[in-house]
Order: sequence, then structure tokens, then C-alpha cells
Amino acid sequence: GGGGTARAAAYAAAKLGLERIYYNRTPEKAQDLATEFGGSVASSLSDDAESKGSLGAILAENQGNIEVVISTLPAAAEFELPEWILSNALPIVFDVNYKPYNTALLLQTTAKGCDVVRGSEMLWEQGVGQFELWTGRTAPYGVMKKVVLENCLPSEAD
Repeated sequence: GGGGTARAAAYAAAKLGLERIYYNRTPEKAQDLATEFGGSVASSLSDDAESKGSLGAILAENQGNIEVVISTLPAAAEFELPEWILSNALPIVFDVNYKPYNTALLLQTTAKGCDVVRGSEMLWEQGVGQFELWTGRTAPYGVMKKVVLENCLPSEAD
């Protein structure tokens, strides 16, 4: 994605000292993130190390691998990672969506054995942080987690 959630993710990744590579179907959105938060822009998710600007070329140039993937795409995009990314070291995958609980990306990456962080987890952690900041009191973590999961987990009808 390239909106507000992508900006928050880019900021957090920069603060954590992660090397960042952005990809977006609209290259200008990826470039805006790279300009503001630092990092590179991949023109494609191809593993072709000879294709200038491809993810494969950027990784080869920096002798790097993908350790973390943060997706801020809407679930309706049904985005999945190219298989070549999952054939190397498995990245930790963050998907900001909390509904549906399982996106195409999460189904794909959990099936491959990746550790994932779901949007529902981010949502309750954000709520805990906000509660404590606003009230100065310890948040009822278990209650907040339960409420989020009750509203995010798929029902038996799903």
C-alpha cells in the first residue's frame, strides 16, 4: 500500500533500523515513502538479478535477503508473495488487515511456515498503548484481546 498505514509502517521500520525496500503498483507512491523514510524502490518483484530495479537485483546488489514483509494492502487485493521469496529464508510477515482474519497473504505464508503478525494483534496492541497513554492506567490486556478476537476471528458460518 501507499497510504497512511504504509507511512506508519515505513516510519516504524526506519526507527527499528531495518533496511527498507518499497514496492507498489504505483511507483510514485513507493518513491514517496523512500524519499521520506529512506530506502530503495523495487520496480518489480522479479527475482531476476539482471533486471535493473527488480527486487532480485536490489537484493543481489546489497547481498541481502528478505527478513520482514509488511503488507498494508487491502485484503481485497488478494496479494501473495512470489514463491521465490518463500523458497529462501522465511520472512516474518506483518499483514495489517484484521478483517478478514485470514488474507491470501497470511494463508500462503503460514502454509509455508512463516511467522506472521496479524492485523488483529496490531489492533489490540495499539488499543492497549492508546488506553495507557490516555488514562495513565494499565490496560486490561486480556479483555481488550478477547474483544478484538471476538470481532475478528472468522465465525463458523464463514
